[in-house]
Amino acid sequence: MKFSSYVISSIILIIICLSCSDESIRLYHPPQEDPEPEPEIPEYYWLLKTVTYPEDNPGFSFRYSQEFTYTDNDLMKTIQSSNIKDSAIVVDYISDKKVSYSRLIKQSESTIYYDSLLVFRNDKKQAEYALHVRHTERTSNGKISKQVTINDSTTFIYDDAGYIKQLDHYDKTGVTSSLNYTENYTIKDGNITEITTSKGYRFVYTYDDKEYAAPSDYCYEMPRNTFNMASTCWLMASLPFLSEHMGTKNKNNIIQAEIIQMEGERKYADIKYNYTFDENNLVSQIVMSGTTKYNKTFENYITSFSYIQKEKKKN
Repeated sequence: MKFSSYVISSIILIIICLSCSDESIRLYHPPQEDPEPEPEIPEYYWLLKTVTYPEDNPGFSFRYSQEFTYTDNDLMKTIQSSNIKDSAIVVDYISDKKVSYSRLIKQSESTIYYDSLLVFRNDKKQAEYALHVRHTERTSNGKISKQVTINDSTTFIYDDAGYIKQLDHYDKTGVTSSLNYTENYTIKDGNITEITTSKGYRFVYTYDDKEYAAPSDYCYEMPRNTFNMASTCWLMASLPFLSEHMGTKNKNNIIQAEIIQMEGERKYADIKYNYTFDENNLVSQIVMSGTTKYNKTFENYITSFSYIQKEKKKN
């Protein structure tokens, strides 16, 4: 009897097992779902939007604040000065070897300046020379006259590592005897450490050990933005935003500039630069303090920077 019960129970169990479909098993053991993919974290980069100078000036050659716009390919498109007389500077990348900058200045009700600046670059995208032409339009007694009033140029020479080593400015394009300004550069450990000028000044620079912050070019008395250059012409005063074409960049950041009048080795200025970086490691301001124009003391002169945030495109 016990044996019979055992046989019957075994048969029933076998029938139950055979009758179970895959679906019924899944009712008790649901399949594991694939985990949701981690959301992609976007990557960003930044373009310089504004450079702002204080209205007061402790003795530097005056600079107007600037605002920049860009093309879809992140090439500089316009540069708008805070000077109400100036139109925006329009930038045109004509080709890999030519870049133009143009602007209009309403000097008065009767006088308008039309400036054009053409930069010629070599295969390494270094500026070899730049031409500047100014047409002046005057209105008098209902008649309009227009003539070329400035036609100057600048040439650039580089070392084998791509650093600029000499700059020559000519009052008249194509006339070598019109050379009126020269700068010679000393490079050490990847930085411009000294500039001597034909106006009798030597600029000596000291650096930190941090990665170079490009917007610092817009600070007073930085290379390519000195009072010697600013007093020459629009072409020379424009070198901060032309610096992208002027060879290999400094490796580090300038923290001190000493300006010496070479005749008599008289110190003209001694400036210290203190950098503030934001959460994206972008320089947000540079505070200048020290002496300028024969020991005139100043402090907390702040050049500020803002940026456009852009998302990196996926390949």
